[in-house]
Amino acid sequence: MKIKIYAEESYTTTITREAMEIDTDNYPELAGMTEDEVSEYIDNNAWDMKATDELYSSLGEECVDQSLSYDSISGEETIFYVEEVK
Repeated sequence: MKIKIYAEESYTTTITREAMEIDTDNYPELAGMTEDEVSEYIDNNAWDMKATDELYSSLGEECVDQSLSYDSISGEETIFYVEEVK
C-alpha cells in the first residue's frame, strides 16, 4: 500500500505591547467604574473608543501599534495523518 503522510503543526503565539497610560477623566464612559469594570469595558469596546492621538482611529488601534514588549510561542503540537494512495 502506498500512502501520503501529512504533518500539521500548530502554535500559540502571544504578543504583549508596551503599556499606554490614559487619563480616565478623558473618557466619560468610564466614570464611576471600578478597575475591573474599566478593564472589561475597554476589552469589549476599545475599537470604538477615541484614541489619545489623532493618528489613530480608535484606542484599540493605538494600543496594538505600541512597541513590542514581550512575545512567546508555545503550545507547539505536530499531528501526523495518512491517506491511502489509490
